[in-house]
Amino acid sequence: MDIRAIQEYYSREDIQKAILDLAKNREVVGVFKSGSFGSRPNVLVYPQDIIAMVRSGVLEFHSSLERWSNPMALKSDNYEDLRIGWDLILDIDCKEFEHAKIAAEVLAKALEKHGVKNYSLKYTGGKGFHLGIPWESIPKTVDYKKTVGLFPDIARNIGLYLKKFIKEDLGEAFLKKYRPEELAEQTGKPLGKILVEDNVDPFQIVDIDPVLISPRHLFRMPYSMNIKTGLVSVPIRIENLRAFKKDDAHSDLVRVRERFLDKGKPKEAEILVTEAVDWWTRRQVAERRKFQRRVRLTRAIPKELFPPCVQNISDGIPDGRKRSVFILINFLSSLKWGRENMENFILEWNKKNKPPLPENYMRGQLRWHKNSRKTILPPNCLKEGFYTSFAVCKPDNFCGKDKNVKNPVNYPFRKMERVKKGK
Repeated sequence: MDIRAIQEYYSREDIQKAILDLAKNREVVGVFKSGSFGSRPNVLVYPQDIIAMVRSGVLEFHSSLERWSNPMALKSDNYEDLRIGWDLILDIDCKEFEHAKIAAEVLAKALEKHGVKNYSLKYTGGKGFHLGIPWESIPKTVDYKKTVGLFPDIARNIGLYLKKFIKEDLGEAFLKKYRPEELAEQTGKPLGKILVEDNVDPFQIVDIDPVLISPRHLFRMPYSMNIKTGLVSVPIRIENLRAFKKDDAHSDLVRVRERFLDKGKPKEAEILVTEAVDWWTRRQVAERRKFQRRVRLTRAIPKELFPPCVQNISDGIPDGRKRSVFILINFLSSLKWGRENMENFILEWNKKNKPPLPENYMRGQLRWHKNSRKTILPPNCLKEGFYTSFAVCKPDNFCGKDKNVKNPVNYPFRKMERVKKGK
């Protein structure tokens, strides 16, 4: 990439204004040529801030999904105090650019079917697209709880609901343009994986995820360059999507005609959020009933029967501590530990962590669980962003991909069954 051309691009007043408009109340971090991120927290306030970062070697700008009252005051224990909103951004990623265009169009139609008209669309500068719903369109309460405090769970659930909602339509959309054999060749996957009865599995072709693995997650800003391609992450209108080409995102051709996440309409996403929450609740109830039908627990499962992942977490860990709190709460409550024993176990566990999580965070998580009055299963074994991502998944003779243990709560019963059979 030509450094001089990059500096000239970011020196344009229209580009600076577009970036600064989105940067308000957000954490903004620069990305260098090596792919490393700049120090955090950081913000952009003035055009000179952009120029200074570019001169220091920054080529990309990423901002937070969450909006903060004071981004520069962010610390690991004050997210809930400083968060004033969050945007939903759905990331469409795949190998083939044309596949991403099809998925973006189908997903946009799904949003419209739920009454969301003022969504945003932008090219990522690579092979995919981002669709965004601004905080202004999201209802501020759900089931009498403030939506601002439900991040990232509710946003993740909306993304999962939309994937289910569009699955059939997306598969049909791919088949309208490509034969299954072509899709298999383009994706490099066996035809047997692509085909599902009389349709295709679209998520073998394209992935759609909410960009929010954890709090303070970042996404590439509109009108930022993409260091891998040299192209610009440019917002576009949905009606121009089919005609859009990668070449349109060259920096010397880009003009600021569209904005990203600036068209919110109060409560416009209310139907979408309500449907997603209802779907998620039904799904959890169904999983819980299925689990209860298999096992009727009369006493707490002892620690000796915990799966390797929970055993490893129980020893204390340096990474993934917040996700582990979520895992432990739901694992123990699913196995009849009782609130007091569960809380004591988790608080003692936190003392083993290096460093331990702040006590007010731990108490807040336990209080939230107590008030929710719902017991849900911990994340499934292969859930992205959990067990394998912080290296606690160490399968033994009773678990693993070929042992039909899909969730940690299955493990104790699997082990007891095998012991009874003398295996």
